[in-house]
Amino acid sequence: MAHTDPHGATAPVAPGHETSDANLGGVERLIVALSIFLALVFVLMWFLYAQFRSREAARDVQPSPVAVRQGDRLPPTPRLQTNPSLDLRMFRQAEQAELETFKWIDRQAGIAQIPIARAIEILGERGLPVPPPPPPAPGGAAPAPSAQPGPASSASTGGGAPAARTAHQAPR
Repeated sequence: MAHTDPHGATAPVAPGHETSDANLGGVERLIVALSIFLALVFVLMWFLYAQFRSREAARDVQPSPVAVRQGDRLPPTPRLQTNPSLDLRMFRQAEQAELETFKWIDRQAGIAQIPIARAIEILGERGLPVPPPPPPAPGGAAPAPSAQPGPASSASTGGGAPAARTAHQAPR
């Protein structure tokens, strides 16, 4: 089938190019207009920024002298940790130092704190202390073992030893 022209021409149209070029004058005018528009927008933005900054500076209130003097005070506790890993490391060092230190707890009573490693050595050498035997019951009869030891006064346990300590004896 042959190509037909709707205007009545019957000659075939050969492939080719446009017979007119782009209008360079119009493109140049568009570029100039866009450049001027962008320059005006930048100038307007700078002007607005300067206005907003001066308006905000006028609204800014100077802090009171009381607030300026108290600027170095710490906020109330609990405060947030600024470096948790350092805080944890310092806490562990303090705890380790506490476990490895000799010191008197009560010099008059002869109570001292010893390092935990030394305490383990002493327990290995001497063993656990044996609790004192319960005091004899009034009337000479041996006390009957009870399943639930009741509260005992300090006079009946031998002067201050807890009742739970006298109710159980170490295995032999």
